[in-house]
Amino acid sequence: MKKFFYSLLAIVLISSQSTVAAGYLATYSIKVSDPAGYVKALDGLMGTNWGKSFPAVVSLHQYAFNGYDDATHVVVLNYDDVSSLGTGTESFSDPVFQSFFAKTSSMAEPVEQSLNMKLISGGNQDAENNQVYTIYRMQVSDPSSYAKQYSKLIKAQEDAGNIIGSYGLRQQVAGSVNYYSHYAYTSAGSVAEAMASTEVLYASDSFAKFSKSIGDDRELMNISILSNVVTYNGN
Repeated sequence: MKKFFYSLLAIVLISSQSTVAAGYLATYSIKVSDPAGYVKALDGLMGTNWGKSFPAVVSLHQYAFNGYDDATHVVVLNYDDVSSLGTGTESFSDPVFQSFFAKTSSMAEPVEQSLNMKLISGGNQDAENNQVYTIYRMQVSDPSSYAKQYSKLIKAQEDAGNIIGSYGLRQQVAGSVNYYSHYAYTSAGSVAEAMASTEVLYASDSFAKFSKSIGDDRELMNISILSNVVTYNGN
């Protein structure tokens, strides 16, 4: 109950800063033995009426660096609202999707599934600046306090011109919370850009202040790097 109360406070705080982003991200991590075959099958699925009408932006990412589990890829479903989330999830019982699932079962082993609420979102959404994602998985004990300090850090980095693509803070609402309760991310156009931005971040005064201010509130569990393979239903 205490954690839920803090989560509500975080949402209220973020809303007051006009950076709240309604919606959810469903992620399905998989261990793929035939990446080319999986992409071909996914292309086929998303080319059907089922895929074209699916109520979310669908992305397939490949792990460049994982260190978290055995997954090689992750399918991300970006829903705008709870209605889209409900419709999309219910559509998995459709024969068209079930056929895709059966076709890919021999090449894609499920590893983890999770549902995350969008707490903070922003930055450059252009596709060319969102090809590589750095993911920071963490356990947060006081979500409202952490969100406040995260917002300060992001603003300082934006003011310094060190945000290349998009950024966000997410809270896990379904899935195993034994490993992480939240994750933050930044994106860039390439691994080189992502690493250069990270070096500037870690050397900045704003990051030093951020690290001091959060104290023991955050336990960083893992840093992963993902590269985008293909996106469907995007603008």
